[in-house]
Amino acid sequence: MSAEPPAHGDPGQRLLVHERRLVLLLAHLAGRAVRARVELADLAQEVYLRALAHPSGLPPSEAGEGPLWGVLSHEARHVVIDVARALRTQKRSGAEHALEPSAWSRVPAARRPGPHTEVASAEAARALAQAFLALSPEHRRVLGLRQFEGLTAEAAAARLGRSTTAVHSLYRRALEAWETALEKKSERGGESPQAPRPGGA
Repeated sequence: MSAEPPAHGDPGQRLLVHERRLVLLLAHLAGRAVRARVELADLAQEVYLRALAHPSGLPPSEAGEGPLWGVLSHEARHVVIDVARALRTQKRSGAEHALEPSAWSRVPAARRPGPHTEVASAEAARALAQAFLALSPEHRRVLGLRQFEGLTAEAAAARLGRSTTAVHSLYRRALEAWETALEKKSERGGESPQAPRPGGA
């Protein structure tokens, strides 16, 4: 992920720097049941609101925004866990409808945006996630570890039970497959959102 200059003094702009990366991390973390019932854009919105509502506030702005990404990735895991718990509760009750944010959100409804404010963002999130989810499970796994969780090749190798050399090769093939999926998505449905590009992670 290439470092971008921090947006000093503007929390909204600082959060948007990580929007695509966050959506893909959520796609990586959320299982099929979660993705079937909740829009990834809604999950991302919840992550942003929780980060903004944190008692200590957002971490200080710095080049690359590593500390801020740490907060967002931490909150993303908790959001997915909360949705999964709500789904289990719903399943026990026998309901099959989409989950309302009130079932899993920790943010008051009054602070959430109206239904039409996030339409463009939701469409971009959906297109980006669809290209990612079209990859093989093996490619999604290595991209999730390297690109979105930010693990080194050595750490990813330990998690995958492979050699570092094998992980380097798998990661390169996964990136190539992801680029191809994004290009096909763009050709079929018009302009596709730009995916985050790898850095030195």
